[in-house]
Amino acid sequence: MLTKRLSFVALCAAVPLLWQGFLCLPLKAQEQSELSKLAIQLRDKDVAVRRAAIEAIGRLGDIAGVDLLVEALEDPEQSVRSDAALTLGQMHFIKAVEPLVKLLQSRHSRDRKSAAVALGMIGGNRAREALVAALRLPSAEDRESVVSALGNLGDAQALEPLVKMLADPHHFVRASAAVALGRLNDTRAVEPLIAALNDPESAVRAGAALSLGELEDKRAIEPLEKLLAKESNENVRQQAEYALQRLRALPQSKP
Repeated sequence: MLTKRLSFVALCAAVPLLWQGFLCLPLKAQEQSELSKLAIQLRDKDVAVRRAAIEAIGRLGDIAGVDLLVEALEDPEQSVRSDAALTLGQMHFIKAVEPLVKLLQSRHSRDRKSAAVALGMIGGNRAREALVAALRLPSAEDRESVVSALGNLGDAQALEPLVKMLADPHHFVRASAAVALGRLNDTRAVEPLIAALNDPESAVRAGAALSLGELEDKRAIEPLEKLLAKESNENVRQQAEYALQRLRALPQSKP
C-alpha cells in the first residue's frame, strides 16, 4: 500500500515536468509548421502575400528561415527582394552574407542599396570587404549607400576607405563619409574631418562638424571656432556649435 502511495506521489510530482515538455516540444514543431506555410506563401502570386510572409519570417527569427529569405532574393518583384534583404540584415545571421554580396552586384539599383544596408547590419570581415570593394561602383548613389553601411559597421578597418571617400567628386557622398567616420569612434578620423571643415559644400562641413563632436577630441575645438567665425550656413553653424558644446564640456586632461 505504501509503495502504491509513493508511486502516486512521484507521478504527481512528475506531471508538471511532463506538461512543460509537452508544451516545449510542440512549440518547435509549430515553428517548423509555420515556416512550411510561409514557404508556400512566398510562392503566392500576390506580391502583398509574399511580402507579408517575409515579415513573418523575420518575426520568427529562426535561422531555418534564412534559406527561405535567400530564395526570395531571386523574386521577380523588386519590393520583395528588398524586403528579403533587409530582413536578412535584421536577423544578423552570417550565412546570409554571401547571398547579399551577390545581390550587391545586381543590375538593379534598389537591390544594391538594400544589400549594402543589410551587410552593414550584419557586419564581419566578409561584409566589410564586399562593401569596401563596392566603393568603386560608378553610381554616386551606390557609393553613398555603401559609405553609410560602412559607418554602421563600426569597424576601425573601414576608416581608411572612408577617409578616401572624403575626396569623392559628389558632395553627398563626401557628406555621408564625414558622418560615417564619426560612427567609427576612432580618433584617427579627427584630422581628415578637420580638413573637411573647409569643403566647399555646406553638407560636408556640417557632417564633419557633427562627427568631430561625436569623436570628443579637443583637437577639433580651435578648427571649429575658426569655422564659426566665417560660416554663414545655418545648419553648419548649428552642428559646429553643438560640437563645441560637447568638446568644451569634456574634463580637462591630466598634465
